[in-house]
Amino acid sequence: MTRARHLEDSLNALRSEVSGVDLGDAQARQRVDSLLLDVGTRVGAPDGAVADDDLTARLRASVLSFEGSHPKIAVLMNDVLEKLSTMGI
Repeated sequence: MTRARHLEDSLNALRSEVSGVDLGDAQARQRVDSLLLDVGTRVGAPDGAVADDDLTARLRASVLSFEGSHPKIAVLMNDVLEKLSTMGI
């Protein structure tokens, strides 16, 4: 299985988990949805294998913000972050 396929599997698991929980407020939901959209867009772009410090920083901040309230989401986000890192994104 390719790295891109592993990443897509991780993104799908994260999307599934996020869709099934109450994140607390509409702003949190919007931030997570936007982040997932940006990751998916970045990975699908022709230049997707280019490092994106803003995206990485947003993912890291999200991991930290969900560690206490939604640990499974934090773990899944961290998995996506690690896979992006191995792909050079």
